[in-house]
Amino acid sequence: MSNALFRGVTLPSLVALKSCNLSDSQSLKEEVEIIRMFKHSPYIIHYFGANVSFEDNVNLYNLLLQYASGGSLADRLRNYNSQSKVEGRKHMKNVLLGLSCIHNNGIIHCDIKPGNILLVERDKTAKIADFGLSVTLEQGMNERHGLIRGTKRTPQWEDTDGDDVFRKNQVCGTKVLEFKVVK
Repeated sequence: MSNALFRGVTLPSLVALKSCNLSDSQSLKEEVEIIRMFKHSPYIIHYFGANVSFEDNVNLYNLLLQYASGGSLADRLRNYNSQSKVEGRKHMKNVLLGLSCIHNNGIIHCDIKPGNILLVERDKTAKIADFGLSVTLEQGMNERHGLIRGTKRTPQWEDTDGDDVFRKNQVCGTKVLEFKVVK
């Protein structure tokens, strides 16, 4: 999968393009079904549409997403080594409001980490992105107990004792994120 930028012909602004080979596009198509649910949330990266293009003799499936000119929270932490507590708290508030929207729609993100929090410079908003590992609450409840989902080094621990898999998953990921963001 690759990420690129382009000036959309029918879109009024710069957008981010998330692409993969058309024959491998099922996971991106599933991601579209989830991210479409959040088109009105100011705390989740906006989805503008999808298309198929032909480049270098390859059919590509492309997602057109909101461009976050501030990069990711991981970039911000890496480049500046930290951020002000005020800025960190504002970003965490944005993430928590985004997670509230996600949870209220019965979705588990499964990959909350600084690299999946994008910063929109214009309004200084932190937005949740990358729903590639997301599952519905029902899917999460049906998975084997003890399963660990998410990115290596930023685990999203699933339930191991029959309690609320949904809550434990996102609380853990959010606490790891908070530790990194608000030092």
